[in-house]
Amino acid sequence: MAENKTQIEIEKARAYFYQLKLADCYNILRRYFDRLPFKPEKGHAEFIGMFARVLSELGKKNELNFYMVELEKLEARMDSPEITYQLAMVYVNSEPPKIKMAAALLEKLITKGDIGEYEAKAKMTLAYCYDSTSKNIEAIRELIFTIGPVEDQSVRNLLETWKAKVYRDEGKFAQSQAILDTLLASLKPDADWYSYFTAKIISIGLYRDWGKEDLARKILLETLSLSKEKPLKTVKRQLEFIQSTFADEKTSSPLVFRIAKNKRVLSFRDQSIEIDESRPIEKLTSLILTQKRLTKEEIIEALFSRNYSQLDDSTIYYQIHGVKKFLKKLGLSNPKLEKSGPYYEFKGEVQLLEEHL
Repeated sequence: MAENKTQIEIEKARAYFYQLKLADCYNILRRYFDRLPFKPEKGHAEFIGMFARVLSELGKKNELNFYMVELEKLEARMDSPEITYQLAMVYVNSEPPKIKMAAALLEKLITKGDIGEYEAKAKMTLAYCYDSTSKNIEAIRELIFTIGPVEDQSVRNLLETWKAKVYRDEGKFAQSQAILDTLLASLKPDADWYSYFTAKIISIGLYRDWGKEDLARKILLETLSLSKEKPLKTVKRQLEFIQSTFADEKTSSPLVFRIAKNKRVLSFRDQSIEIDESRPIEKLTSLILTQKRLTKEEIIEALFSRNYSQLDDSTIYYQIHGVKKFLKKLGLSNPKLEKSGPYYEFKGEVQLLEEHL
């Protein structure tokens, strides 16, 4: 009887979570997780991500730290995939996040194949860890696109947001937009706020990378306004950070490209990087910054010394995306490299300094 009552209560907490009634959700899950140090249950693993997120959004940092310590003790003495998974989720949501420690635990779980019904959550969380550290798009794609069928609608929604993000980061903007349009047509912030705000944040990045900056700003301001009165500390922090990068770019320094006889150095603010033109992406970076715009034909001819064909489109997308990543590594948050008619055009400011030695 007590077990049935507990199940009813935590299902009520689930509903409260997606309805953004986070205080009500917290009150139930807090009672449930108070058992954790003494009686770990499989249900704790199912709800740990939700509970950790509630604690983060409500700013309950000390409680998160308490559960982290308790889970570390349990993980040290128990060979339990449920405990290991929970600890990884708390690491991700802690402040500051312990991303590398979480990734190590999740990699161990996924390799062992012992995660059962929360495989999708574990793979998406590991994808988040990779995105936060290495930005390894290939590894992220492998994780996301090997997730099997998912029953839970909210998890399916998050999986779709991840697919949209992968396509965005690969430069496949139309495919990313198609997923997000379909998803946002069915999502409402008071029914599944987590997937909704995640999709909105990915949309901002999509339109910014696509060169549609006005639309990106519009979505940002709308989403900020919607989150204003909500208990969403981490969401607001993400949105405010994005807003600050827009503001920074208005007063940012130009790229400085120093070209000498045997050396090419690209600088932005206080960072510099030497360009190695034996690498196709770096050679294309050099070309696009000096010539400002290139056609597909010119890109293929310059990089591979042959004529362009339509089969080269995916190669060009990959190379252009590589240039954007290279510029982001230098500290440029929004490389203004856009498709404009038949050209790929860099619309940012570049100061060329040619040193004739």
